[in-house]
Amino acid sequence: MNDTFGNMINRIRGLPGYPALQTRVKHILCDTVLSVLGPAFEVVGRYVPEFRKEIEPWEEGRRFSIGVLPNGPAVTLEKTGGRIRYLGKGMRSPHISMAFKNYDSALLVLMSIMGSHQAFAENRILVYGDLAKTMEINRVVNIVNAYLLPGFVLKTVLKRPPKMGIKNYISKGKVYAGLLPAVVRHMI
Repeated sequence: MNDTFGNMINRIRGLPGYPALQTRVKHILCDTVLSVLGPAFEVVGRYVPEFRKEIEPWEEGRRFSIGVLPNGPAVTLEKTGGRIRYLGKGMRSPHISMAFKNYDSALLVLMSIMGSHQAFAENRILVYGDLAKTMEINRVVNIVNAYLLPGFVLKTVLKRPPKMGIKNYISKGKVYAGLLPAVVRHMI
């Protein structure tokens, strides 16, 4: 039975244009997840006090991007007025850039199969800019993940998943409720 399935998969992979289709699907997946992650920073910043506390010491105007190499999707965010603002898709002259080396590395992190700390350890992410500030950004990304992902996924994505009390779950509900309108607002 497994041999038949394996033969079928190998035939599909042998079709002309399959690698291009596979790359296109990976691009669309990465683009979609990053398009949700960008506005998620704004929504989490609105409802989660620990997020605001983490970005409080950052200098005003710190701009960073998260993207995929070589010509993959990217999003740019900036700290303005004590909040993180989503500037849109693409690299818009960031001070710090976190770039996944390829689509496969990006999908492992963006689809919550691997945590960003493990991706850094395995050299799947390239950093352009100040490394200390990049680690501050990574902590904020982990806070966003903690409020976006369900608890059973957090155990694989974060080193130490945060202990969530009733207030945290209420904030998580507010984040979920505010995420769709934020994503739609940035798409229009």
